[in-house]
Amino acid sequence: MALSARSLPHPNLDRFARRHRLTITPYNGDNTIAYLRAVRSWRGAGLAAGGALSLYFLGNLNFPFLLYGWLAGVLVSEIQLAAARPRFFGERLRLTPRALTIGWRLSALLCWGVLAVLVVGSFSREMVMPERLWAAIPAFVLLAVHLVLRDLHRRAVPAGTSDLVGAEFAARLSSARTLMAFGIAAALWPAFGFISAELPTPVPPVALGPVAVPGPVQFAGIVNNPVRWALYPNPNRPATFAEADTRGPLALSGDGIHVIYRQLDTGRLVHRDLRKRDVREIAGTGEVLLSHDGAYATVGATLVHTPTGSATPLPGVARVIGIGGSRIVATTGRRTLPGALPTELVTFDPQGKVVSRAPFDPSLDVRLSPDGNTLAVVTSADVLTMDPATAKVLTRKPLKLPGPSHELALLGWSADGRRLLLRADLEETDSSGHYLIDPRTGTARRLEDWPDPGQTVVAGRVT
Repeated sequence: MALSARSLPHPNLDRFARRHRLTITPYNGDNTIAYLRAVRSWRGAGLAAGGALSLYFLGNLNFPFLLYGWLAGVLVSEIQLAAARPRFFGERLRLTPRALTIGWRLSALLCWGVLAVLVVGSFSREMVMPERLWAAIPAFVLLAVHLVLRDLHRRAVPAGTSDLVGAEFAARLSSARTLMAFGIAAALWPAFGFISAELPTPVPPVALGPVAVPGPVQFAGIVNNPVRWALYPNPNRPATFAEADTRGPLALSGDGIHVIYRQLDTGRLVHRDLRKRDVREIAGTGEVLLSHDGAYATVGATLVHTPTGSATPLPGVARVIGIGGSRIVATTGRRTLPGALPTELVTFDPQGKVVSRAPFDPSLDVRLSPDGNTLAVVTSADVLTMDPATAKVLTRKPLKLPGPSHELALLGWSADGRRLLLRADLEETDSSGHYLIDPRTGTARRLEDWPDPGQTVVAGRVT
């Protein structure tokens, strides 16, 4: 920045003078050159910083990063120039055309309105940190642009000769028009981005190579050397799934044929039918769940029809429990410790309309059956089934494991909807593992070929 400000090319000064019909004289030359040097150096530094951050976080040059970096440089230069001048406020100056002023105000109001809706919506659905960051940056940038524009319009022109006053007016005119024009772009870009993200837009498939998985996947796990997801159609024969990012979510359908994962190369969340060669991008952020047949998925509080990629928001949802039959079951509160106030158990149809509501204990870890007719809960002593429409207990049986447990985790249902898949860390280490539980009797059968409870396992087709 110091090198760029050391000298000012004559074409820059001449172009500025011609654009504003300004005559450079000994009385205004120093002020004009100081203005152009500050603007040139800070804008260049902001653009370079935006490009560096884009390359660091994304690996490529991204337009929003460049736009906000350059605009941050404009703001810093104006704040620096304003700090070096007297703070006398006079009559409001008219520095920009009326159409540009109206466009700026409307675009800023649109962006702030969208951000307000996003903030309100964040209390009822999961929002990841990058989304929160992109919601905060435009709000702060637009507020800074508004305050700097207000200062440019209302700060009195210093007393002096006509050529000095003309140079001051030309500098403010140039700054105000630049801030408004690029402020409009900075406002509309995230506004339209957030609006388009909420619309149900089908995403075209992207062709990839075939995956050598002979038959439905029983479960998926992470393997080493190198660290990759692996799909297990047979517990003894893993198939490396190298295109999935182990730092992102991965979900399998109950039939073991459909998978949702984050692509390692692009960072996109996609759905794939393992029998086909193409993938389809999935909208939404948050926890991922798939229906038994893979026709529907939820990402956070968004319901996705996987064959088309169309997305439907589920209003008021904090946690989705499962998708079964033609029913999506969710709660209005996140899972908490025992003793918390009850929330609501809500069921939706595939169009996103509410079918039923019932009081619900948010401390329960429940799983929905493939047909959508039963919820299951496993405690250290019992296995229970519940009605998803009313949250009333249907059956309660004693849990018959080989011994006392340190930790239990209910992973889902078997493919036929008659058994529950349970991960059990028992006091007798040799007995720890994955069990199939019969909710009608509470009896348990250990899956001998499955990994030990300490490994990350995503269940697929369980028989």
